[in-house]
Amino acid sequence: MDSSNRRDLIISGSGSSSGGSYRNVKINGEGKIYGDIDCFEFRTNGVSEVSGQVKAKLVQVNGQWSMKGAVESEEIKVYGGAKLEGNVSYLDFKCRGSARVQGDMNGDRIDLEGDLTVAGDCEAETFNAKGAFRIDGLLNAGVIDVSLYGASSAQEIGGEVITVRKKGFRSLLTPFLPMFDAKLEAETIEGDEIYLENTTAKVVRGSRITIGSGCEIDLVEYKESLNPFKGAKIHEHRQI
Repeated sequence: MDSSNRRDLIISGSGSSSGGSYRNVKINGEGKIYGDIDCFEFRTNGVSEVSGQVKAKLVQVNGQWSMKGAVESEEIKVYGGAKLEGNVSYLDFKCRGSARVQGDMNGDRIDLEGDLTVAGDCEAETFNAKGAFRIDGLLNAGVIDVSLYGASSAQEIGGEVITVRKKGFRSLLTPFLPMFDAKLEAETIEGDEIYLENTTAKVVRGSRITIGSGCEIDLVEYKESLNPFKGAKIHEHRQI
């Protein structure tokens, strides 16, 4: 990006603007942007809406943000609520609130403390979640580390190291998630090293598998070892 011919776009109070190439975009209050945005930093404080795509190095949301198009950014930070109707591409995605993605998510790292919903697939190198999530497609990451504070689900889960634990108290950042729903549901979970608590799944497949308390698994297929805890329900298991 060349910043020499770019200007800043600042909306304060209530206002609107067209899309374009900017240096930095900052919305304080209530703002709407019609068209695609290409910038270095996109920051919104309050309530904002973009009818187009956003491409930036940094996107930071404080408040409520609604997107009608795709988002591509090296770093995305959500402190509040974000509704994104397109695909989301990122290097680092941090959510300390609530995010709704109508498309796919693809990037390097997801750090969640709150609530995440993805209508498509979610892919990352690392997926760290303290809260609740719903992924209608595939959750795929090298390392998946989940601390359950609410009801979570994914159609399929795949990774190298998968850890799912139920927490016994609410995070200060997730007080709105009911503890009695702190359970993960999935059709299939597949990885090398798998440790599960409070998980319901049809198939769990991997090399070294530990099925902890609160789990109900229809079928476990393991290559090297299977370690079931007392109270875990496994209807069928076999070594492959």
